[in-house]
Amino acid sequence: MTSVRLPGNVLVAVMIACVATCYGFGLSLFPQIIPDMRKDLAFDYAFVGTVTGLVQFSTVAFAVLATWLVHRIGAARTVVASVSLCGLCLSGIPIIDNLYVVAGLLMVAGATGASTFVPMINLASRVVRAEQRGFAMSLISSAPAFGVLINSALVAAYAGSGHWQMVWYLTGAATITLAIVTHILFGRAGLFDSGTSHETLASTAGGSANLRSIMPWVVLIFALGFINGLMPYPYLTYLSPFLREELGYSVGFASWLWATIGAVGIGAGFAIGTISSRLGARCAMLACYSSFLAAGALVVLDPSMEFSILSGIFFSLGFYPIYGLLPAYVSHRATPRLAVTVLGICTVFQGIGGTTGNFFGGVIKTSTESFSGIYLAVAVTAAVAAAMTILLPKDQRAQAG
Repeated sequence: MTSVRLPGNVLVAVMIACVATCYGFGLSLFPQIIPDMRKDLAFDYAFVGTVTGLVQFSTVAFAVLATWLVHRIGAARTVVASVSLCGLCLSGIPIIDNLYVVAGLLMVAGATGASTFVPMINLASRVVRAEQRGFAMSLISSAPAFGVLINSALVAAYAGSGHWQMVWYLTGAATITLAIVTHILFGRAGLFDSGTSHETLASTAGGSANLRSIMPWVVLIFALGFINGLMPYPYLTYLSPFLREELGYSVGFASWLWATIGAVGIGAGFAIGTISSRLGARCAMLACYSSFLAAGALVVLDPSMEFSILSGIFFSLGFYPIYGLLPAYVSHRATPRLAVTVLGICTVFQGIGGTTGNFFGGVIKTSTESFSGIYLAVAVTAAVAAAMTILLPKDQRAQAG
């Protein structure tokens, strides 16, 4: 098939949409709709903690699978397959009454976020210039904010009136449609071709080509990957139950707060991406972890509506960009092929961290009968992550500048 030279910003927009659906719908929708689904399906928070933990565990498996698939069938095909699978799972959730099957569908839908995101550094290296890659990856990693924003509108419109099934139907249909569009556009751009395409814009000079050569600092990257699952996911998983059941806030306020998190996340990609482009990914990562620290501390100090909103804003500033900053940092210190491997391993640790975080989040709630301890843990872990970030070497590109 003859490829058509599509503008790089069009392809980046498609990549953003893919990540937005698989993470925004596949992973972030369930936490927003937990109270409404509980009324009909009658599950407890032990089930919630188990399912969300298993979602992160399945993320580990899909990250490994995606790393293998990128080297076998290519990044573009891996992305299209992941988005298609996510859409099918989302569509199946509202028509199943068996909790175990629903849990399985949630696991797979949530895990497709990993298998969609892992190939992105490969695709970005083919369509985005090296000096713009940190900015582009920040935008791509902030893409789930669009999904969260859409989720909030759908939950407020349907779930509050008892029609939570419609939310799953609509997101499933939209995801399947996106998979078809993505397949067409990636095909026209020649991204299904093996090897290096005519759009290759990566600058790999000086990049390390094997894990052993980057081992002194890549261990910190893996540890931060673990923390990026351990810390933020419990914040989101238990946010709606905390607001609506422990604090007694309305579904309207909870949906509005989620919408605020999504809206701020969209702008966060631009703001943190700019910091990454000018000062380097390491400085941008430090800004993100400082935001997490503020988000957790505010909820612990005063869970009022005003402080809850402020906490959500700080959380969103760090949450969405952070997942693009690790691969952006690695891409300046390793070849694109090695960067995919590192990102895959990092996503595995992220999944393990998410599993651990959600599990202990449920334990904290059960043992203390409050969600507050979860947010204290978020603040403490963020401080540790900030200290680890300071220990990282500077970006090679930043040093060259």
